[in-house]
Amino acid sequence: MEISGLSGSSSYDQLQELQLQKEKEKKAAEQAAAESAQITASQTVTDAAATKTVLSTSQSVDTIEISQEGRAYQQKMQGPPPPKDSNVTETSSTDNTSSSTVLTSLTEEEISDLVDKGTISQAEANAELARRAALKEAQDSQETSNSGTEYTQIDEDE
Repeated sequence: MEISGLSGSSSYDQLQELQLQKEKEKKAAEQAAAESAQITASQTVTDAAATKTVLSTSQSVDTIEISQEGRAYQQKMQGPPPPKDSNVTETSSTDNTSSSTVLTSLTEEEISDLVDKGTISQAEANAELARRAALKEAQDSQETSNSGTEYTQIDEDE
């Protein structure tokens, strides 16, 4: 018995092709997001390195020493506000196409666990770790430029 008169693909085949196309588009979007995060992270590292280079190659400059209280206030004003209730705050858009996770208060191990669970992408984790490395390098550079400079206080009453 032979079936004749069938032409084209079945609706099942069309559904499979549509699903494959959607998966390809999703992978392309994820790859673009990962590349964007890597570019941002590399720019941060490059900016920190450029700042360090400028500081090390500049001519001698007058410097001032900032007190511990002043440094604490400066760090407080520059740092992002900590999450209120938990270590991870997640915000999703209405169509669940993007989510943003605050990683600043997590340890590297906790970030790794989030990547393993699929909560965040590897690119997001890499971007956060690169941001931390650049921040640490900038702080180390600032501490290096401030060390070795001791001033004696001159009493004006003398």
